[in-house]
Amino acid sequence: MMPSLKFRRNLLLSLFVLAVLLLAIKILINTVLQVPDSEEKFVDSKEISQRFISLLDNFGIEEKLIKVNKAKDKFSGREIPNIRIQVPKDLSIPEILQGIYQSYRKDSLRIYSVEKVKGGKSTMFLMKGKSAILQAEFDYSKNVFRNKGSLAFIIKDVDLGNSSTATLIESPTKLNFLIIPDSKFMQQLDVIKDNGKQFSILIDDNTREQKYKLGPGYSEQRVVAVVKTLVTDFASAVYFVIDNKSEFYKSSNREVLSSELSKRNIKLLTFSDFVNLDNDENLFNNFNREIENIAGNEGAIFLLDEETYQSIAPEIIKCKKKGYKVVNSSLLLQTIK
Repeated sequence: MMPSLKFRRNLLLSLFVLAVLLLAIKILINTVLQVPDSEEKFVDSKEISQRFISLLDNFGIEEKLIKVNKAKDKFSGREIPNIRIQVPKDLSIPEILQGIYQSYRKDSLRIYSVEKVKGGKSTMFLMKGKSAILQAEFDYSKNVFRNKGSLAFIIKDVDLGNSSTATLIESPTKLNFLIIPDSKFMQQLDVIKDNGKQFSILIDDNTREQKYKLGPGYSEQRVVAVVKTLVTDFASAVYFVIDNKSEFYKSSNREVLSSELSKRNIKLLTFSDFVNLDNDENLFNNFNREIENIAGNEGAIFLLDEETYQSIAPEIIKCKKKGYKVVNSSLLLQTIK
């Protein structure tokens, strides 16, 4: 039996009234429970301030360049930390702001900054909703530089035909590639130089190409002839590096090689002249220990393979943030004793 017209009309009316009532209840609940921005969930300003200062430490900004006092947020009226930072002249304020943004982007906090063109000053606000919970004022110091020292990297065991090595060659980081002399690498040498990289020649027992091979039992005349070929074909090599565990190193022919290179003002170095890093469980500790031992204006040259270099790449980024510079290894020869 079909419901009567009157029943259907009353049902529709009831459903309409119910919908209006539910909407009204929702609006009322939102109105009653909505917390004004100034009354938002409490934020631990001390924790926020400490975290912010630790971010500054990542950029090598010393404690003496940071002053913490108080300011008042205009919207909430609450007292908030006001941090004044003297920025070393070799560090840019936008670089710091970018690092802070990356750190807080996953939080419910946002960054708002105001830059003054004249003088380069910047004021940054760390916001939660419409309220500021931290204010920071950045200004460039007139005479403070971060003298953290320099790093250089020599990549050994490379195959210039590998795509991963090609990626390193095209990267912006300054690197030195230690290569076994081989005619097949000649075309890649220009690519290395065009990308602002360096290369050096490895002398060990594993050279296959006869015209570049140096053996412990070779005559002095043969060694001299090979050296002439090497310095001609690889004239752009920044220096030659000998494996001090090789049989050639232990032979008297090493002195012949050294003498011939010295006549041409070419430096002959050994593996032991560098900081050797292996991709083992102590890698990060060994790397960071060497970094800590670098005094201002000094440096260290690291010898490592491609895999090890990729493993410590995040640590290198941290070092650069703190003010260490990655330079060509040829600039740090004075660090070799």
